Amino acid sequence: MLAGVRMAGDDLSLAAGVLRVAAALPSSGPRAGDLTPLAAWLGPRIGAREVVIRVHGPQLAREHAWSAPPPPPAGGGTGTGTGGGSGSGTASGDRAGGPGVSLVRPVLRLGAQNGTLAVHLPSPPDAALTARVTQVAAVLGPVLGEAAAREQAIGARLRHQQTLARIADARYRTASQMESERHGLERDLHDGAQLHLVSLQLALAVLAHRMETGEAGPAVLAEATADLRARLNRTHRILAETAAGVPPGPLRDEGLAAALTASFQEAPRVTLDIDPRVRARRYPSAVENAMYLACLEAVNNALKHASGTTVTVTVSQNYQGLRFEVVDVGPGLDDAAATGPAGVEGPTGMKGPTGRGGPNGTGSLTGLGGLRARLEAVGGTLRVSSEPGTGTRLTVLVPF
Repeated sequence: MLAGVRMAGDDLSLAAGVLRVAAALPSSGPRAGDLTPLAAWLGPRIGAREVVIRVHGPQLAREHAWSAPPPPPAGGGTGTGTGGGSGSGTASGDRAGGPGVSLVRPVLRLGAQNGTLAVHLPSPPDAALTARVTQVAAVLGPVLGEAAAREQAIGARLRHQQTLARIADARYRTASQMESERHGLERDLHDGAQLHLVSLQLALAVLAHRMETGEAGPAVLAEATADLRARLNRTHRILAETAAGVPPGPLRDEGLAAALTASFQEAPRVTLDIDPRVRARRYPSAVENAMYLACLEAVNNALKHASGTTVTVTVSQNYQGLRFEVVDVGPGLDDAAATGPAGVEGPTGMKGPTGRGGPNGTGSLTGLGGLRARLEAVGGTLRVSSEPGTGTRLTVLVPF
C-alpha cells in the first residue's frame, strides 16, 4: 500500500516537472516549438538511453530527440576490447544499441493522437517505470499541441516573408524590364526615326534656300510641298510603328535590303551598295533589326556631323556573317581610343580637328554606346578606323 502511494507521488512529481520545463521553453524566436530540452530533462530522470518526442503535424511529423552521452572507458581502456577494456566493450555495445527495450506511448489531446513518447531503456522496465512513462505521456498532449502550433506559426511567418520577398523581386524585375523597354524604345526612335527627321530637315533647308534665291516658282513650291507632305507621312508612320514595337513595314515584309533601300532613297549624299546575295535572302529577325537600326544610326551620325560630305554604305555577307560598312570623307576622329568591351574595336592614336570627328563624325568613340548595346544582343562586333582629314570607316559584322 505504501509503495503504491509512493509511486503515485513519483508519477505526479515527474509529470509536474515535465510541465514546468515545458512552460519555460521559448515561445518565440528560432527555438520556439523545440522540445529537445524537455527530452533532455526527462531522459536522465528515468534512466533512459534515448528519449524521442514525436509531434504529429498537419503535413509531417517532427522528432525532438535526446541521447545519453557514452560512458567513459572503464579502467583507462580505449573501448577496443584490449588491455583492461572488457567492461568498456560491454558499455560500448550497450550504447550502440545492444540489449535494451523501447517503450512507446501515444500522446493524446482532446481524444485524438497528436504525437508519441518513445524511450529507449537499457533493460526491461518494471511496472513502476512503465507507469511513470505512461503518466508523462498523459500530460504531454497540450505541450505537443502548443509546440505544433508554434511551428505552424513559424512556418506561416516564413512563408509570408518568402511571399513578400517574391513580390519585391517581381516588382524589381518588372521595373527593370520597363526601364529596359523604355531605353530600347528610346534607342529605336533615335536610330530609326531620326534619319527621316534629318532628311526632312534637310529638305526644308533646301526649299528655304531656293525660296530665298527666287528659284522656287509656283510649280516648284507645289512639288516641294507634296514631297514634304509625303516625307511627314512616312515619318509619322515610322514613329507610330516604333512606339508600338513593330518593325518597319519593308523590314518586316521584305527584309533588310528592301528596308535600307526605302530608308536611304531620300537621304542626300548617301550611296547604297547591297550585295545581290543579301537581296536574295532573309536573315533572323533579330539580326535584320539590329543591322537595320545600327546602319541607320551610323549614316545619321555621318549626315549630321560630317556635313557636306558623301556617305557610302556597303552591305554584304561572307563566311563570318552579315556585314556593313559606312564610310564618310569627313574630318575624322579627334581623340584616341582603345579596344573596347563586347567585341568593339576602336582606333588608336587618331586625332582630328577639335570638335569634329568621331565615328562618322560623332566627336568621339563615346557615341558608340547605343550601337554597342544593340550589337551585343546579337553577338555582333564593331570596328572604327580613321585618319585625320580622311574621314571615318565604321564596320559592323553580325554572325547568323
